[in-house]
Amino acid sequence: MKKILTLSICGILLTACDNYPYKQKIQGTYDWNNKTGDKAICMMVGRVTESMYPYTTIHLKGEELPFSTQTMKEYNNRLKNDSLHLFSKRGFFTEEYLGEVDGKPIYRYNLTDLGRKYVKWAFAETNFCFGRVVVDKIKRTKDTINGVGGGTVRDVYITYHVENIPDWVKDPEIYKRFGYSEKLVNGEPVQGMHSYKVLGKNKLETLTGESGVYQWASDFNKELK
Repeated sequence: MKKILTLSICGILLTACDNYPYKQKIQGTYDWNNKTGDKAICMMVGRVTESMYPYTTIHLKGEELPFSTQTMKEYNNRLKNDSLHLFSKRGFFTEEYLGEVDGKPIYRYNLTDLGRKYVKWAFAETNFCFGRVVVDKIKRTKDTINGVGGGTVRDVYITYHVENIPDWVKDPEIYKRFGYSEKLVNGEPVQGMHSYKVLGKNKLETLTGESGVYQWASDFNKELK
């Protein structure tokens, strides 16, 4: 009876019987990929590589339409223009008005010293990054079957907080536009998940996590809440 009871508890609370050092391993992965401690969370400005600066904006027909598979290119171009303007107001870019084309304003942008401090070039994009993710607690784990490639996926539910948060991130117009919570940008504990591909007993391969995440802004035509 005692053995049956123990197995039942293990089935309900996997972490109670799982001795894998999830907290240390997840933290180690996050820190390995963020050695400077200030590039855990990244805001995607748009498809502008380092060699393209100074960058002059363009407008595409149909860019005011809502996002869809048909308008993706046009929508993302408008989002890029709006994001460049947003960060220019915070001193990350210089913004030079060049005139109008078909009644729409054209601007030239260049990175400032402040912008270069936070920029990270990845995915052929300009990204502004900050912070270090600190794993506070492992709450539970859950195994599921991968419906795409087969095999087992283990989701590890965690509590974490972010440190090394600059003041500009705490601006509501910034963190709300990019979908971050007020708790996160103020360094308070939040809930998250780290997913592994299970390769064997105590052999796990990271699939996704809370560090190294890139996020687009929401539609600037929609009011912030």
